Amino acid sequence: MTTSYPAPRHPGYLLAPRATTVDDLLPVARDRAHRWYSRAGLAPVHKGDKVLILTYPDQDQLVLEAVRAALLELGADDVDWLDVTDIGFAQQEYSAADGWREITDKLDLMVEQGIEFCQEATLLQRYLEDRTGYTAVYSGEAGRPHWRRTTSGAFRNNWLYNSYESFISRSHSVADPLWQLIDQLVVERFTAAEAVRITDPQGTDIGWDVTEEQADLWAKGAFISGHILGSTIQGIRFSFGAAEFLKQAEILMPTLNGVVGGTGNHTGYFPHASVTVERGMITDISGGGRYGELWREVVERFADVHYPGFPYKGWAYFNDASIGTNPKGHRHIEGLWRNAQPWTNLPERTRAGVVHFGFGAEHWDRGFLDYAKEHHLPTMHFPHIHSYFPTFSIRQRDTGEWLPLIDKGWLTVMDDPRVVRLAQVYGDPEAVLGYDWIPAIPGINHPGDYADDYGHDPVAWIDRDQQGEFAGAGGA
Repeated sequence: MTTSYPAPRHPGYLLAPRATTVDDLLPVARDRAHRWYSRAGLAPVHKGDKVLILTYPDQDQLVLEAVRAALLELGADDVDWLDVTDIGFAQQEYSAADGWREITDKLDLMVEQGIEFCQEATLLQRYLEDRTGYTAVYSGEAGRPHWRRTTSGAFRNNWLYNSYESFISRSHSVADPLWQLIDQLVVERFTAAEAVRITDPQGTDIGWDVTEEQADLWAKGAFISGHILGSTIQGIRFSFGAAEFLKQAEILMPTLNGVVGGTGNHTGYFPHASVTVERGMITDISGGGRYGELWREVVERFADVHYPGFPYKGWAYFNDASIGTNPKGHRHIEGLWRNAQPWTNLPERTRAGVVHFGFGAEHWDRGFLDYAKEHHLPTMHFPHIHSYFPTFSIRQRDTGEWLPLIDKGWLTVMDDPRVVRLAQVYGDPEAVLGYDWIPAIPGINHPGDYADDYGHDPVAWIDRDQQGEFAGAGGA
């Protein structure tokens, strides 16, 4: 067992006795109503706003009423809410034990129905066509740019307060200016890049080269608050239409080689999978149980298509290596095994230093989207693998030195004097910037064997870890 990785931590405060009245929760709701940064902020609230909140069927009603009261206090004229079943979304139950659903729940909707992002967004777009009076819409768990496209100018932010746990989470209490500074400094590091290499103890070892022009374009396209695009090629995609993107892809993709390994995605968990990438394309997927089987089928099914703006045939492109930047982000306890939201495991990717890898040809260029719809092809990347202890290194163009942006899961800009100085405004920097959650993984930061105790069946282990059983044991 290695002792070089940080010891497990668990956000035990989430298990404390709960509030029972709206008045008890109103102070928290007022705080959330004044937050403006990243996905959870509800600000700005304008006087006269007509607000629509789109929830899932398991919405905590006490939380909803507290937020509604806070928005009305700030001057909103009306606060309506719907759950997704009201606009045509079929009620289902999801579990993080079914990580394979990340493929099945996305693929048919894109291929058969032409859904560009998610069904809920498309249904909301149709609902709002005849209801133009809303000035603020809160909806969805992620994908802010996609929701903006489907709700015109009314979209204000995601709605992350379906559960009591998410509502009280410290991840939504990180000071806006502090979190913004962290994100800015991460993106600043990209401008000096000549090459990138990402490794982790679950088997990831992948990298690519970066030209001087690409480093500049990457930095310009990488900034999404709380969700920094750590893949150069994805950042460039945000800067270019499909035709122009192709020029950069033809240069970068041949240098993009390696392996991505892990056991978690946005939907949940699966037996250890290892994905081999050569020249920017998946060439092999080993393991993964049912998730791996379904993923291999997708690669084979679309192997001969040629998307506009992409250099090779096939769908199976390396797409993203996005970086979480919130020190208080955590894997949720409530609802992990029983939830009405499709992306059951999405919250864990927000924690600072977690990298989530994504795969699949993707572009928002209209020509790309129209081609995909016409030929019944996927339009979005959708299989993911989460990395909890990555080392993300950037080779400096001016010196050739490799510097870690992430070191064994620790986001190194947290040590920047500017971040520490600002954190001091809010309290002890060690407490303000310290992680609340670090998963326990045997053979990495906890006693045991990775393959025997975890890799073949991570669900059984995580079921114990999410209750804090391993926190404080093993590790560094």
